[in-house]
Amino acid sequence: MFAVIKTGGKQYRVAAGDTITVEKLAGDPGEVIAFEQVLMLVNDAATEIGAPSVPGVTVAGELVEQTRGAKVIAFKKRRRKNSRRKRGHRQDLTIVRITEILTGGARPDVKARAKQPAAAPQDSKAEEPAAELRKHEEASKPKPKKAPAETKPQPEAKSETPSTADHDHSGIAARGAASIEAAKAKGIDIGTFRKLEQPVGEADDLKLISGVGPAIEKKMNGAGIWHYWQVKALSEDDIAKIEQEVGLKGRAHRDEWVEQAADLLAGKGPRHKA
Repeated sequence: MFAVIKTGGKQYRVAAGDTITVEKLAGDPGEVIAFEQVLMLVNDAATEIGAPSVPGVTVAGELVEQTRGAKVIAFKKRRRKNSRRKRGHRQDLTIVRITEILTGGARPDVKARAKQPAAAPQDSKAEEPAAELRKHEEASKPKPKKAPAETKPQPEAKSETPSTADHDHSGIAARGAASIEAAKAKGIDIGTFRKLEQPVGEADDLKLISGVGPAIEKKMNGAGIWHYWQVKALSEDDIAKIEQEVGLKGRAHRDEWVEQAADLLAGKGPRHKA
C-alpha cells in the first residue's frame, strides 16, 4: 500500500518505512507529523483518487532532522554595464520517516516522544572551597630563587683605525718594484702604456687606488691593466680609450689614478677611501 501526499507545494509517493526530504516543517526531531493532503491511495488492487484529497486517509511520519540543502549560486551580469550580482541560497529542509498510512478516519498520535531528561549539572559550588584552598596553599609556598645568570665576558672593543693602517706601505712598493723588474726583464718599456693579456708575475691590487672597487678592477683587468706601473704610464689618449672601452668616463681624472699609482710605487701608501 502506498499513497501520494502533497506538502510544500510538491507531491511525494510514500509507503510505510520510507524516508523523504520535504520543505521545512515546524517541529523538533522525534515529533509525529500528520499529512492531511492525501491525493491518492493505492491499497492492493483498489485505487482511490481524491478530489482534491481522499477523505478519511492520513499519512503519519516521524520528524528525523532539520537540515539545509546544497548551496545554490545565482549570478547575474549585464554586459558592458559594469553590473554584476552574486547571491547564494540554501533551502531549509526537513527529513521525515513515514511510519504508517491510516484509513477510515483514524488519527495518529501527534504527541511528541518523551525526551530523555537531561543530566543534572554537577554542583560546582561544593568544589569551589577546595579549589580556593589549593590556590591559597600554592600562593603561600615560597618560590625558588632563580640562579643568577652567568655573565658572559664582553669582547674588547676594537679600536677603529684608518683603513690605510692595515696595509704595509713598504710591502706595496716592494711588490710594485718587483713587478717593474720582471717587466724590464721581458723587455717591456714601463714608461709607455701597454696592454697585457696576463700580469707579469703577481698582479697588483688595483683596489688600493681610491675610487676603484672589485667591479672596476675586473673591468680594468679585462682592458689589459694589471699593475700600478701601467696606470702610471697612462697618457691622455690612453685614458680616453680605456674610459670609453670600460665605460668609466671621467673617473680616472676625478680620482687621480695616475697620481695614486705613482704614490703607491713610491711607498706612500693608499689614500683613504671616499
